[in-house]
Amino acid sequence: MACSCAGIVIGCVTITGLGIVFTQIVIGMAQNALLPALILTALAGIILGMGMPTTPAYIVMVALLVPALIKMGAVTPAAHMFAFYFAILSAITPPVALAVFAAASLAKADIWQSGWAAMRAAAPAYIVPFMFVYEPMLLLIVRDWSSEWLNVLWAVSSAVIGVICLAGSLFGWLIAHASAWQRVLLFVAALCLIKPGLVTDAIGLGLLAVVGAAQFAQLRRAQA
Repeated sequence: MACSCAGIVIGCVTITGLGIVFTQIVIGMAQNALLPALILTALAGIILGMGMPTTPAYIVMVALLVPALIKMGAVTPAAHMFAFYFAILSAITPPVALAVFAAASLAKADIWQSGWAAMRAAAPAYIVPFMFVYEPMLLLIVRDWSSEWLNVLWAVSSAVIGVICLAGSLFGWLIAHASAWQRVLLFVAALCLIKPGLVTDAIGLGLLAVVGAAQFAQLRRAQA
């Protein structure tokens, strides 16, 4: 039934030409800049996906938003993965979050607290799709595997470490309890590591090393 409803929406979009207009609106508001277009697409995708399962939400986004990203220069698979991620995230993003409603009902927990907890737990998923567009290598999209496999391995590894740093920042724990300044450094390190680039990776690893050294010293003091 959900896919049937999505089909009706897609049919209306196709017949009325709303898809073309919607694409032009996103491109016009973004002023031909990719980052504003991605932010607008993410917000629109979360709004369009509210109250819908992932598959029909993704189908609607493909009809309305993905063409705009491709016109702005995004690689086609990266644009589709960007849309797919935010179609999924619409299920846990308040105020309308079907997955959160179901989980909160089963756990007999407050809906809003569950929603914010879900967003915090899934925080990397709100950032990684942007990196897909700027660095398709994270999706294993390369021209020549024989010469670029090492770059792919480095990009994926640094992104994984960045996600761990982001989780440590948001939840206040890496290898020990993280103080306020350590959480700030972990957050900055996460952004630097998730963003592709040797300079940003070096900065992120340096910040992570500072926090790691401080936490090891903290553990030694606790054991002494």
